[in-house]
Amino acid sequence: MISSLDTLWNKITTEIQADGSSKNKASSKIFLSSITPAAIEGDHLVMEAANDFCRDLAEKRYADVITRILSGEKPALKYRLVTKAGRPAAGKPQQPTIPAIRTDDEPLKSAKTVPARYDGMFNSKYSFDSFVVGKSNQFAYAVCQAVAKNPGSLHNPVFIYSGVGLGKTHLIQAIGQELLKNNPKAKIAYLSSEVFTNEFIDSLKDKKAEAFRSKYRKIDLLLIDDVQFFAGKEQTQEEFFHTFNELFQQKKQIVLTSDSAPSKIQRGGESLEERLASRFGMGVVVDIQPPDLEMRAAIFKKFASQSMVEVSDEIIMYMAQNVVSHIRDLEGAFNSVLAFAGIMRKPVSKDMVDQVLKDVLRENAGGKISIPWIQKRVAEFYDISESELTGKRRSQNLVLPRQVAMRLCQIFTDASLNQIGDKFGGRDHTTVMHSCEKVNRKLKQEKAFSEEFERVRRFVDPDKQ
Repeated sequence: MISSLDTLWNKITTEIQADGSSKNKASSKIFLSSITPAAIEGDHLVMEAANDFCRDLAEKRYADVITRILSGEKPALKYRLVTKAGRPAAGKPQQPTIPAIRTDDEPLKSAKTVPARYDGMFNSKYSFDSFVVGKSNQFAYAVCQAVAKNPGSLHNPVFIYSGVGLGKTHLIQAIGQELLKNNPKAKIAYLSSEVFTNEFIDSLKDKKAEAFRSKYRKIDLLLIDDVQFFAGKEQTQEEFFHTFNELFQQKKQIVLTSDSAPSKIQRGGESLEERLASRFGMGVVVDIQPPDLEMRAAIFKKFASQSMVEVSDEIIMYMAQNVVSHIRDLEGAFNSVLAFAGIMRKPVSKDMVDQVLKDVLRENAGGKISIPWIQKRVAEFYDISESELTGKRRSQNLVLPRQVAMRLCQIFTDASLNQIGDKFGGRDHTTVMHSCEKVNRKLKQEKAFSEEFERVRRFVDPDKQ
């Protein structure tokens, strides 16, 4: 008699976890976190992989293990391994699916359907097809696809927030380009909050306020990047409030991005007006987390396929384990390795990766996280430079990240207060102590800050990536 689905899966995962011949623990971690049992269909066990990379890895590393276990069933079973994108849930209406990560070198779709008036508005490489999907961004991706297909209907507004370099701009541009493919006559405005502010100021100066209002209140899709820069700008917030309301009432789609959730937006000590933050949060709010191990591996795999350069799975996995950063840095690191390989006319190897990326590879040798590593990651999270983090300036947007970084140094390292202070511009131990105590008080008193601190902590800790 054939075992139940749960029993079969338990046999397989137990074997993989105990398999001492596995090339590295990362492979088993990816398998266990990204492969799920779907069903027993006839004489096949159907398993689903999160993406193409995870499917290929499972086939390469664990096909023998899976086959051996299934052949012991009475009657013997075979298996089929598919990506989740190719298998919608039975009996449910088909929602926008999360497609598998494409590792082929398929060219981007032509933007020739885009009217001339939109030339230069979007970067053609920022399409849905080129977006790498993983656990950290799959919900945001699905929401954005749904919006592009049915603007102004279900999800309005859409608010996407994340740290720097994690794909907000990519997604918001993909929405605009996809909508234009479906409806070339659509009226779209894509701009940053800074541009909106500057245009508004110019309209007041030139006495063209009505023309400005007409421009932004008669469109089908409004895409605004980095709305955190509205904080502290009272007149601009007032104008955007009315623009937002007008578009919303007309059921026109609004998509916004920021570095923080609506209720937590702060810039230079100034917050977003409550009524505007409330509007931003009334639709769908989605965050994008830093890429985890399997997603980083999939990203590198995709880069390799696009470059037409052969890079082994072992090298890809090595880079994914050691280059722990946002997507822009991953791309830069990979391009550096490829450039070196091309110039030296040598195949990509572990030694080459170590040589080229010596300043990029994480600095926590032996499993210990270093102070420079913490400073780098905290600076990335808050979108400031490392020199600003360790410098003398005491503006609000720098003081809090600095205090957070000091507290994380206390948590993750064995450094003394004096040693931490030395790494932060030569500050004395009392300053470090005061900073850590202040962070601890805020953690107890402010739920929002506690949640933010936990996100930073995960961002710093490579084992949580």
